[in-house]
Amino acid sequence: MGRLRRVVTFTDQGVSSLSNFVAVAIAANVASVHQFGQFSLAYAGLLLFLGGQRALVGETLLVRYSRTGQLTREIAAASLGASALTAVPAVLLLLVGAAAAGPANAALWLVMAAAAPVVLLQDSLRYLFICEGVPGRALAIDGAWAVISITAMLTAAQAGAGLAAVLAWWGAGAGTALLMGLLLARCVPAVPAGVRWLWFNRRFAFRYAGEFAALNASSFAVLYLLVFPLGAAGVGALRAAQLLFSPLNTVFGALKTAVIPELVRSRGTPAFRARLLEASAVVLALGLGWGAAVLLLPAAAGEFVLGETWQNAEDLRWPYAVQYLAMVPYTILLAYFRASESNQLSTLMRGALAVLTLILPLALAVTGSVEASAWGFTAAVAVAALCGAVAVMLNRRSRSTRHKALEHAD
Repeated sequence: MGRLRRVVTFTDQGVSSLSNFVAVAIAANVASVHQFGQFSLAYAGLLLFLGGQRALVGETLLVRYSRTGQLTREIAAASLGASALTAVPAVLLLLVGAAAAGPANAALWLVMAAAAPVVLLQDSLRYLFICEGVPGRALAIDGAWAVISITAMLTAAQAGAGLAAVLAWWGAGAGTALLMGLLLARCVPAVPAGVRWLWFNRRFAFRYAGEFAALNASSFAVLYLLVFPLGAAGVGALRAAQLLFSPLNTVFGALKTAVIPELVRSRGTPAFRARLLEASAVVLALGLGWGAAVLLLPAAAGEFVLGETWQNAEDLRWPYAVQYLAMVPYTILLAYFRASESNQLSTLMRGALAVLTLILPLALAVTGSVEASAWGFTAAVAVAALCGAVAVMLNRRSRSTRHKALEHAD
């Protein structure tokens, strides 16, 4: 049963990522260059708060309530209320964007602002169902959103609708999926209870949100700062090379979502170690397979995917291949820290990654070498994973020493 749940969760993550990619591609084909730039800004803002909500509410749900019988209707409603609260600053940010964008582009920002609470609540329901051990429901609502929204967006685009109208259908699909999810969950968001839920789980929720914020801040900052030694073309090459490996981001995200609940349920049993080893083997095989495929990618295929940017990104495949292999132990360690509630160790590892991501690529880019900067990102991940592994060993040694001291005292 556990293995089936993990497979369904991986499938759900794939459906969600693929449908988002298709939706953005449709928007790109409908919009002018300037409109797509405005949409990209609005979409990036929405994704920022979506990631924050996943850290604040979603990961806390998986860690605290995945054990059988822990998640009651009241707790489920309160967690949805907490998600509704996170939607408030997202809506405000997008409304500010609408005011700043001017009359010509305000409509698409307003559509994204209206969609934000729906999208965040729908995503929270995914985590709720995975936490309950019924990921099939998460797959059902994501599948419904994908089919409804993509069909409607394509129909509207073919009819000559503008970008705002096409995006409205994307939001409508999310609304239908949300309604379906609420019926399956048999609860509605309880906002006052959501405030209490966040306060009760503050030791986990605020720490996870802080880790997310630190990593995102360093990632955004370093890209802007790299413009000075590398130029915009150099930063574009880094982003393009990263795009070639982006499917592995879906794998790592799905791994955390699928494996953490199973590890929480098996904590303290022999199955815990078996699940951790199984997850390591699966994600390592996928990382090696995709990395090899990218390294062997013919130039014609690379130019088809990246256009002229392929010429700048081609030589960056090796450092990114190694970086994504380093992401395997990093992601497994993070899942282990979450499942065992080793919050201080996860903060140490993720804090190290945030600091190193800001320092190493910049330090290695002073020569103007884009490839050296790419190796800086790789070194940041590898060193952060090493910090996590060393922290685990030191923590175990400390516990063993305390245990022996207690036995000696007895």
